Amino acid sequence: MTTIQRDTERLYLDYAATWPMRPEVWEAMGAELRHGFNPASAHRPGRRAHRCLELARGRIGELLGCERSCLFFTGGGTQSDNLAILGFVRSHQDLSPRVFVSEIEHKACLEAAERGEAEGARAYRIPVDGSGALDLEWLRRELEADPAAPTLISVMWANNEIGTVQSMDDIVALGHEYGALVHTDAVQALGKVEVDLERTPVDLLSATAHKLGGPVGIGLLYRRPGVTLEPLSYGGGQERSMWPGTQNPIGATGFATALALAIGDRESKVARWTALRDHLEARLIAEIPDARIHGREAPLRLPNLVSVGIPGCDSGAVLVSLDFEGIAASGGSACGSDSSVGSGVLDAIGIAGDAPYAAVRFSFGHETSLADIDRAADAIARVAARVVALTA
Repeated sequence: MTTIQRDTERLYLDYAATWPMRPEVWEAMGAELRHGFNPASAHRPGRRAHRCLELARGRIGELLGCERSCLFFTGGGTQSDNLAILGFVRSHQDLSPRVFVSEIEHKACLEAAERGEAEGARAYRIPVDGSGALDLEWLRRELEADPAAPTLISVMWANNEIGTVQSMDDIVALGHEYGALVHTDAVQALGKVEVDLERTPVDLLSATAHKLGGPVGIGLLYRRPGVTLEPLSYGGGQERSMWPGTQNPIGATGFATALALAIGDRESKVARWTALRDHLEARLIAEIPDARIHGREAPLRLPNLVSVGIPGCDSGAVLVSLDFEGIAASGGSACGSDSSVGSGVLDAIGIAGDAPYAAVRFSFGHETSLADIDRAADAIARVAARVVALTA
């Protein structure tokens, strides 16, 4: 019987789930700890906290290419997505609004659209091809069917499970041609692809700090001027008297610092990550029989994410074995980590069936090295061979 030695040196390759807090973020937040008062208060400590909150808002606006008045802090990405979709539905509730979400959206958007449908909206799912790219001709036909209806298109800028990056310029142009608003969940895109709200004029954008090396529990929603959303809560001193969210100056400082670090020197980081991604994919294909890289045919993909499918394996067994070897990876979305449920994203791109099929996502960050990638490739090749043998 083979004896497996547990590796005590952990290798973290799950940055797409959450990005460990950057030391610079800790330092920036620590400098504000003694000023952590209520920014809505009129006294001097409250005014100091309010100034801190607005400085962070202004810094984020500069980084995204928008006015700070368009940014609203929330409790995270899910709350921001919910606010964009349900806020739109409820502000047009008497007009039978339409909501289009792609088949590979995050659950925060898919389930918000379902909730909107229960409240009188018409919800549609935009099909994707085998790489995860949207079928824009299908979307055009549906938009043409009822051009007078209030319409929201909600599409992830970059997919969190397989890394497909959508052509947001084309999606925005198409939506605006038919008078639709466009919302994007940019949680995974920020820091990896160019997100400039002047160049790509989406109407609503969601983000969260912990995917950038910032704190958990603070996100934001960008709302273009003129866009009307119904609040989701009332009477609780919500963000700028309009939104369910947070008025946390310390968290906002952490968000702004993390975003600046993520966007700074992006091109050189993307080049390094792309080389690491391509190296890992080449090794996986060479060393694991019938391995499949999900989304590899997409015109544009995230540079720091690899999703590999391994026939004949159970996802849970592979992930547990990798963890036993000291490697933190995931099966896809961190919000759907129960491997018994399966992945709606893989179903949408045509990977389905009753046979065992493991999906493993590796995602890396600023500290990931080539040696780390080789260690991960060695480990998953061993693990796959072992799990296939046990499953057979």
